Amino acid sequence: MNGRQHYNLTLTVLAVAALSYALSQTMVVPALPAIQRELDASTTSVTWVLTVYLLSASIATPILGRLGDMFGKERTLVAVLCLFAVGSVVAALSHTIELLVAGRAIQGAAGAVFPLSFGIIRDEFPRERVATAIGLISATFGIGGGAGLVLSGVIVDHLSYEWI
Repeated sequence: MNGRQHYNLTLTVLAVAALSYALSQTMVVPALPAIQRELDASTTSVTWVLTVYLLSASIATPILGRLGDMFGKERTLVAVLCLFAVGSVVAALSHTIELLVAGRAIQGAAGAVFPLSFGIIRDEFPRERVATAIGLISATFGIGGGAGLVLSGVIVDHLSYEWI
């Protein structure tokens, strides 16, 4: 332990990071028909918006988790969140299906948020707070996934898929 004293602040930051990833994972699902229509994309092309995110996360998560072990989990988490932000900007500014898929691929690397968060909690928190903190981060994944589906429907109905 390194004597961290602001456990609640640390846990809040980790939960917000996890929530951001979980929301972005599911928010595109209800928007796929609107994306297909707006970008004049084929069904096959538009499915890559979701698939590439999951594929990218599957590949990047173990690699970035290992880099966190080698170079520091906090430093790696900051890099992952910056990568997520870059991917979000690329996706938000895209006006072609190819650029949207590229942005989503970059965003997918943020899947490493979860193992890095668990590692930070395990390394930094007192033993009696570890189980509760890991439970909260795990619950955030489920809550974010469910909320993403609902929020996306509202956003697409009242604004545009681009707001996602």
